[in-house]
Amino acid sequence: MGGWNEAHVRRVLWRAGFGALEHEARKWSHAGRAATLAWLLSPNGHRAPLEHGPRPMRLDPANEYGHDVLWWMDRMVRTTRPLEEKMTLFWHDHFATRDVDTPLMLRQNALFRRHALGSFPGLLSDVMQDPAMGLFLNLVGSYKGDPNENFARELMELFTLGEGNGYTESDVREAARALTGYVRGKEVGGVLMNTKFEPKNHDTGSKRIFGHRGHWGPHDVLRLCVQHHAHAEFLVRRLWAFYIDEPLPKTTRVRLQHVYINSGHKLKPLMHEILDNSLLYANLRQPTLVKAPVVQVAGMLRATRLGVKTDDWVWVTSSMGQTLFSPPSVAGWDWGPAWMSSNGMRVRFTAANVALSQPGLTVKDKDTPLGLSPHEQLDRALAALGHPWASDRTKKALLSLAKGYRRMAGQKWEKQTAADMTQRAMRHLLLSAPDAQLH
Repeated sequence: MGGWNEAHVRRVLWRAGFGALEHEARKWSHAGRAATLAWLLSPNGHRAPLEHGPRPMRLDPANEYGHDVLWWMDRMVRTTRPLEEKMTLFWHDHFATRDVDTPLMLRQNALFRRHALGSFPGLLSDVMQDPAMGLFLNLVGSYKGDPNENFARELMELFTLGEGNGYTESDVREAARALTGYVRGKEVGGVLMNTKFEPKNHDTGSKRIFGHRGHWGPHDVLRLCVQHHAHAEFLVRRLWAFYIDEPLPKTTRVRLQHVYINSGHKLKPLMHEILDNSLLYANLRQPTLVKAPVVQVAGMLRATRLGVKTDDWVWVTSSMGQTLFSPPSVAGWDWGPAWMSSNGMRVRFTAANVALSQPGLTVKDKDTPLGLSPHEQLDRALAALGHPWASDRTKKALLSLAKGYRRMAGQKWEKQTAADMTQRAMRHLLLSAPDAQLH
């Protein structure tokens, strides 16, 4: 990929996080690629998971509507472990869960963060025993004699193998039998705290899964899925598509599968290979991967140092097509160009309005010094927004806009109005134009 510079840092910190602050781009460009990736992949080396500022509004995520969304967005904005947080978002989509008590969703979120870069079998085991998942896919209460197939089906189709990839309906039914026995555990205030395995409710009979016969239990099913020939390719493709929009070459895919399998199905070695791949850094001057709504908003709040100060971000991200803790289905969200619906793009424009109405970014009348050249106006706007990336084409258009406002101004009051309007327009376009939606 040639040298390592700020453009590379900004790319990897957007793909593996929520954007780079200006000092971060400088720091890691000087530190080099190896040091940057080592920092991203070793989150436990950072003492505190969150920065001290900017502090969010008062949040009560377990009780106040929408505060769960704001709480997680605040973590995205202030994280010192960007890849860990981005992987938490990936797992939330991969193991999509909704319509259960908020405290359970928050605990599941902590589960994803805890396993973000660890062992996939360990993550899968905890997901199976997670109360939120157990209730959502009816694993809790699936008894011998009347097994529920929901978890078994999604385990194969969405979590480990891919739709119809190397398994049959018989495999699903037999796996459902092997997964029976989980019941409600301890409850506090009517909220389920854990699930427990009740042997008397488990089908102990012989089952045939993927051609293997045995008296399989729940953990055996997980092991058989992870060891299935289709699993490694499935997970590699899912992770690649989340971080890189270039096609996955076959030789690279095979190598990534070997890295994953030979590591004992650990995620960190696999993610190192993905983040180190030259295709992640393709088209640095013309990015093509669409930012998910929460990534776009969290990155904007992070760069501008606004922080989460208003609950408007709940309806904004929801209207853009993504409500955290409430994916549209068990299959999660559609990513990439699917985010760019006509309504979604309209609300992305609105998101810039909300940001620019916050103290610190608002351009009040007479805020802009008179006599600024178009280039000085652009520098002022970029500095106010944390120096976001803008293409040469966009910068040229913004300079042309500034020249147009100057030509229209005659009297002193008109010049002041033109200066303020130029600054407002530049800031808005830097946050809402196509450049801001891609990374």
